[in-house]
Amino acid sequence: MAHFVRRSFLFSLCAAGLTACGFEPLLGRGGESTDSIEQLAAIRIEPIPDRSGQVLRNALLDRLTPQGQATGARYVLRIRLSEPRQTILLRRDDVISRSSYSAQAAFELRDLQNSLVASGSSTFATDYEIASSEFATRTSLENARDRVMELVASDIRNQLAQRLRQRQNAAR
Repeated sequence: MAHFVRRSFLFSLCAAGLTACGFEPLLGRGGESTDSIEQLAAIRIEPIPDRSGQVLRNALLDRLTPQGQATGARYVLRIRLSEPRQTILLRRDDVISRSSYSAQAAFELRDLQNSLVASGSSTFATDYEIASSEFATRTSLENARDRVMELVASDIRNQLAQRLRQRQNAAR
């Protein structure tokens, strides 16, 4: 019992210390963080070419505007996406058996007057299996692409939230 009380006290002490230093959760619910959520929801995402661009855009829509596309957009997000691939494993008979898939997304967030608000990039990579079946290989590649696009979307969302919060704090 004493161990539980000691742990509870230490946890409370740590939580109080974080509050005293001005720590605020960036994307949590409640308090000031609702401003970040509202600002993210005010971002209109321009279409991104190709199927991978569609997957990335949909993942971003899910993260930035989970309630649906905002009607009163204050920002426009433009993304340039590239997807380099390379062979990473050859069998002894010179047949490719594993390949690498990566995505590099460079983004710009601009306000409606076309002034740059934030820019950055996100890069993630994964591997996928090259099977003897074309269907299996294609499915493996699509799965790898979807996983990477989810990671890129989460990273872009976090970068945008951080930059919008910094901008908001600077304006105060």
